[in-house]
Amino acid sequence: MFVIAPIVRGPKVSEMSLSNQVKDAVDQASRHLRDALAFAARAEHPITISTISDILMRLESLECMDEIMQKFGKGSSGKEVPDSYGS
Repeated sequence: MFVIAPIVRGPKVSEMSLSNQVKDAVDQASRHLRDALAFAARAEHPITISTISDILMRLESLECMDEIMQKFGKGSSGKEVPDSYGS
């Protein structure tokens, strides 16, 4: 009898953190969205303000998730944790 199990792999090093180019682009987009939000707060409909705020919140959460992924990718000694899935 065959046992079917999911194939689980550890994340690649490139998947562990955002590249500097992406971080810079996200920072720039956040700055532009903050400017747009400031202008929208004066003249736009509430749904527009809410949508811009939501996008801004998601961009900022990328930075937080990047920090969390970096912490999970490193052991307490600062070395990369080996793949525990046996691959």
